[in-house]
Amino acid sequence: MISTTTIRAELEDYVKKNGTTLHHFAELSGVNVGTLSGIINGNRPISIGQLDRITVAMGFSEGHFYDLYVEDCFVSKAPHWRRLRPFLLRSAELQRHDCIKEILNRLLEDLKQVPAIFETAELLYEQDLKEAAVILYESVIESERSSHSERLAMSYYRIFQVYQNDGRRGFKAALQFLPYRYRLPEALVLDGLSMLIRVYAVRFNWAEVENYADELGQLAWTLYEKKTWKQPDFHPKYPLVFYYGRAFLFKSGTYEYRGMYEEARKWIACYADLSWFEGLDDEAKAEVEQLKMFAKANYLCLDIKAGNLNRIPEYVAFLEAHSQEVVEGLITLMESANRHNFYIDEVIVKFTEQIECYKNFGRDHWLAVNEIDLDYSNQPPYVFRYAVFFQNYAIYHFRKGSYEEGLTHILQSMEMSFKLSSRDLHANTSMAIYELYRQFATEEQNQKYTKLCREVWENEKENVLGGFGYAYA
Repeated sequence: MISTTTIRAELEDYVKKNGTTLHHFAELSGVNVGTLSGIINGNRPISIGQLDRITVAMGFSEGHFYDLYVEDCFVSKAPHWRRLRPFLLRSAELQRHDCIKEILNRLLEDLKQVPAIFETAELLYEQDLKEAAVILYESVIESERSSHSERLAMSYYRIFQVYQNDGRRGFKAALQFLPYRYRLPEALVLDGLSMLIRVYAVRFNWAEVENYADELGQLAWTLYEKKTWKQPDFHPKYPLVFYYGRAFLFKSGTYEYRGMYEEARKWIACYADLSWFEGLDDEAKAEVEQLKMFAKANYLCLDIKAGNLNRIPEYVAFLEAHSQEVVEGLITLMESANRHNFYIDEVIVKFTEQIECYKNFGRDHWLAVNEIDLDYSNQPPYVFRYAVFFQNYAIYHFRKGSYEEGLTHILQSMEMSFKLSSRDLHANTSMAIYELYRQFATEEQNQKYTKLCREVWENEKENVLGGFGYAYA
């Protein structure tokens, strides 16, 4: 890099070449003339705010001198965090991750800087500058020498939080976080276990979902019995009853998806009415009512999946009254219709508008994703379930002999699954279904299928060479 005097030299050269005065440039930049004089003479350090104003006044784009500012920050042997932290924040805002990495490379020559790096990572995370925060957390992980350090556990936890809805990076982050889950404050352990459950649910790994649901339920109950919820410093993201009830919700779901309906009923009963829970504030009471609603829906769901078609009208009425449950309800109805060989065209008509929204969501969302970086932490919770619905909807059409329509929906399911994770079991199943009905595909459908497969291959090749919103969430 260029020497530390370059920014000062650039400023001095600009003033001379443009025949202006420091007073005039001070008016342009909003930086005090005395401060400008001190900067040029090397008597005053430049703050990042001053540098940004000077840069704009000189006619350059934001961040133009950031490479040189890295050098300026390390003029002295002991860099000042009063300058570094604002610079890291500003670099994160401008996505100058190259500057962040260069600063970290220099800072980590002294491991005493790790605590300040972690504090800055937390600040970036709180300000929703998560991509930059991950860079700092990763540097903490690489430099933290104590495997029992809470900073280390927190860094793995934060990275997992950022990537939890990313099919590939989320699972990797989950595996890295796993050994550290009980080295966090108890309030965060609750959320860590909840995230693990969702990651494994999307992968249809019901044994692991049940395992972590049991852990979540046991921890929530232990904290309840110890009356931890009364402690002023206990601040989980949700009320304690949320974690206790959701543990049973997830556990019952694992049996439902494995077709063990009677076992699922037993666990539904454990969260159907938690009004006995102590210390329920308004938010907690709302959660108790939400769980009660889930229990009602899931009892109906189990009856229908077991083949009791008489419960369908009641279930449809429930879905009409609870729009947020429609996608899950349609999956239940489609799976049941396909398993027990009946048709529900009149039900589909009732939810045509919602189904079209799912289709449009896929098209509009993925178009937007192609233009900007996808923030997986903000993924809508039902994206994966949309893919599951369209797979079942495709099978429903194949049963009716509507092959072209069925192939359209299986392609829709494939596209959504691939965008979330090209290695997803659900996506592979959709590909197998497409191959079974390929003989009925139009040329346009085959071209789209080939294009999707090529995109998956390119993505996988790049990964190899380079290195759920679960229904009840």
